[in-house]
Amino acid sequence: MFKLAVIGKGTAGSLSYNHFAHYTDWEVECYYDTLSQEQSVGEGTTVTLPRTLHYTLGFEFYQMKKFNGNYKNGIHYIDWVDENYMHTFPAPDISMHFSAVDLQRYIAEKNKNRVKFKDIKVNNVYDIDADYIIDCSGTPNKFDDFQFAKYIPVNTAYVRQCNWNFPKYDYTICIAAEWGWIFGIPLSNRMSWGYMYNQQITDHNVAKEQLLEVIDNYGMKPTDQENRLDFNNYYRKENFFDKIAYNGNASFFLEPMEATSLTTVDNINRKIYDAIVNKESIGEHNEWYTRTFKELQDIIVMHYLGASKYDNEFWTYAKKLATECLSDNDLTRKQYTEILDNINNIGFDLVYDYGVWRMHSFNQNINSLGILKKLKELNV
Repeated sequence: MFKLAVIGKGTAGSLSYNHFAHYTDWEVECYYDTLSQEQSVGEGTTVTLPRTLHYTLGFEFYQMKKFNGNYKNGIHYIDWVDENYMHTFPAPDISMHFSAVDLQRYIAEKNKNRVKFKDIKVNNVYDIDADYIIDCSGTPNKFDDFQFAKYIPVNTAYVRQCNWNFPKYDYTICIAAEWGWIFGIPLSNRMSWGYMYNQQITDHNVAKEQLLEVIDNYGMKPTDQENRLDFNNYYRKENFFDKIAYNGNASFFLEPMEATSLTTVDNINRKIYDAIVNKESIGEHNEWYTRTFKELQDIIVMHYLGASKYDNEFWTYAKKLATECLSDNDLTRKQYTEILDNINNIGFDLVYDYGVWRMHSFNQNINSLGILKKLKELNV
């Protein structure tokens, strides 16, 4: 019997053991540390996650209440350009917002008779008795084996929660702010607000004051609990090896613009499966991984390139990075040029995802941000 070990039962770890518990007959173990604090911020994702949960666990949307879930029909971009716009999902696709901790518990309960859970702190992954290991142990302590995602301009989030009896929105709110941008994630029991900014440019108290002002303008009252998250944007130099691969924050972290992370987690699990079961090339998977994070940075920073309301140190810096990122196209020149040439061709679709986007998302965002001409000039 092939034995798989997953380290960590956060959202990435939960999706990893769930994937292999469903698609294989292997022995699956999950190692976790009770003393390791779970993430408690509400999350959003793309249309991939509901589909994944449906196929693996029989999930239907009426079950969202089990993890304080709420429908997500798109992302409402406010104050990025003169006219606000909605990044929608093509019918009949739909996504959801959810409580990360509650979703982790939901997946664990569904797998309690299939996965062996071991409350053991793992100090050395190679001490684990397993044929293959997926390390989802969270943010690394050092970054020697990582590349920094150097084109992402934000590195800090200030987060507040506002309780409510029912959700007022069925889409993510994304507001261009003076020193970054503000997200609003509507769960069934609360609204999660956060200000994304760069701590080397903006004083924390300025970001805090501006976020509280936005919350007040929406007629909400935050709880006393507040959370500040300082982070690096990063991904591994190599992610797949003969006996181990990495996922979740042990593999990467990019700011949450467009909610790309959990679809990337799902895609990494699929690559791990293909490497083990179908004997696909680890080298090619690592090339895919590097190219994916180039593409993910592209689809994140194009929003900064198009933003037009503010002109200050942060936005000058963000647009400079966006310009450099979208000009750095050695890995993706052919695909990106093809996309730009067909941006309004309704008969054209990608045979692959670009990052986590298909043509529908490119059309909406590039047209709404008014940056098609700029992007073509950068990709000549």
